[in-house]
Amino acid sequence: MRYIVMDLEWNQPLSSRSAVYRRLGNQLMFEVIQIGAVMLDEGLRMIGSFNQFIAPAHYRSLHPRISRITGISQEDLEDAPEFSEALSRFASWCGDDFVLTTWGCDDISVLHQNIAFFMKGQPIPPVYDLQRQFGDITGDTKNRAGLKSAMKALG
Repeated sequence: MRYIVMDLEWNQPLSSRSAVYRRLGNQLMFEVIQIGAVMLDEGLRMIGSFNQFIAPAHYRSLHPRISRITGISQEDLEDAPEFSEALSRFASWCGDDFVLTTWGCDDISVLHQNIAFFMKGQPIPPVYDLQRQFGDITGDTKNRAGLKSAMKALG
């Protein structure tokens, strides 16, 4: 059994008034532009990493705020594959016997939304929210701990 810790980055429309957002916003609020992940073995030792930029199909202009937060540039996305191909590469990298995790629920909802939009009918794998599980373990289910403070608490 391997553990995959995934982190997604996504783009958003430049404006909620844009024609693309008015047309697609209910189905696709955010468009995944990068999948990053590390693979851990049973002893939680890192045994691999994955990084794939994804060319946006609808929100093509990178929002300046997203670029500032992530460090991703428009040029990084130019020759990148579309979402379905990038997700296929990620699934191949993950293999068969793994548990997919992320820190926080946002990546889970955005992943599900992008799979439902771009790959209709594709089964959606279960993804476990480590942030929520950390809250369950510490007994603090109201306040979502930041990753840095959780790492510090766990030594």
